[in-house]
Amino acid sequence: MKLQVTLFSEAKNYHHTSQILFEKVAGIPLLLRNILLLKKAGVQGIGVVLPAALAERYQDEIAPALEKRHIHVVLKTFEETLPWETIDTQTRIPANGLVDPKLPAPYYSILLEAPSDIKEAEKMLAEKIRLSTPGPVARHFNKRISLPISLHLAKWGMHPNWITLANMILGIFSGFVVAKGTFEAFVLGAFIFQMASIFDGCDGELAKLTFTTSKFGQYFDTISDNSALVSFFAGLFIAYSKTHTHSFTYALVACFSAGLGLLFWQMIAFLKKNTQSASLATFNKEYLAKLPQNGNSPFLLKLIRVGKTLMSKDCFSLLFFLLALLGILEWVLFAATGGLWIANVVLIYLKYQRLPREIASPLQGFRQTTGGQAQ
Repeated sequence: MKLQVTLFSEAKNYHHTSQILFEKVAGIPLLLRNILLLKKAGVQGIGVVLPAALAERYQDEIAPALEKRHIHVVLKTFEETLPWETIDTQTRIPANGLVDPKLPAPYYSILLEAPSDIKEAEKMLAEKIRLSTPGPVARHFNKRISLPISLHLAKWGMHPNWITLANMILGIFSGFVVAKGTFEAFVLGAFIFQMASIFDGCDGELAKLTFTTSKFGQYFDTISDNSALVSFFAGLFIAYSKTHTHSFTYALVACFSAGLGLLFWQMIAFLKKNTQSASLATFNKEYLAKLPQNGNSPFLLKLIRVGKTLMSKDCFSLLFFLLALLGILEWVLFAATGGLWIANVVLIYLKYQRLPREIASPLQGFRQTTGGQAQ
């Protein structure tokens, strides 16, 4: 069997190598992490070459985790020298390197030679997640708080779904606080909502660090985010009704709810039709971020970019807190209602603008085919 990638460990100082390969990096043994990273990158044939003295430990600590994930790895052991003449492989990577398949050869970002290198490796993993995060508030502020927390949670073996549950409770609680309607309640409720926004990143970060992403986790995270948002706005509407007529409040609630429901419906319909994801964040990655520059108005594209930023949780949660400090948090109700309907109009426009192109494409192919036959 020809292997795409082989992770190898030299025989010399195998006690030292053992300590590194089986040392946990963000809660996952280094050797197991490298195998999972390769598998995630689409590598099919993976081999591991270890000194014979490490084989038993591999079978005890690494093999069960691979079997649980239905990952097949070819293990070869040796006594004194690496048996490369018996191994048919395309790429060799040191097993004590932190593998990054996106890098050029030798395909690792750092070589771990001592337990003290573990912290540096974890820092690199966290920084990679931070830099890949869209949104300036999340990337430059929220992630600097949430990622250190996520690293500790990974070491403790915490499952991401428990973090999602705790964060959902925190976000829902913010709505009950805001509903009291006082300045102090607005500030405290908005602060709790902002904290929930920061901690909201922990479950996703933890899932990435520990390779525990799942469809259920995506659904649960989406439910958690929207439950917290609905609770916060419900509390805000209750507070607003205490100082304004009920008829006007009901009309505002109806307009807001209709806009929110229609927006969710459009996003979920796209996800079901075009992706396998259950996360609303995928709508941005798979649709809005891929809108063609040609054929769309520069003003419209700029409006979409600004709207995406303002409607991201990391941005509007911070905005809520700042408005609460200024004593004008209730303005959010009008801004959010207007923003929802603008977003709906833009999505409907984009949908029907794309429709003629989708119809014209097969018709054009049909005309070319029939034209060729006629000739």
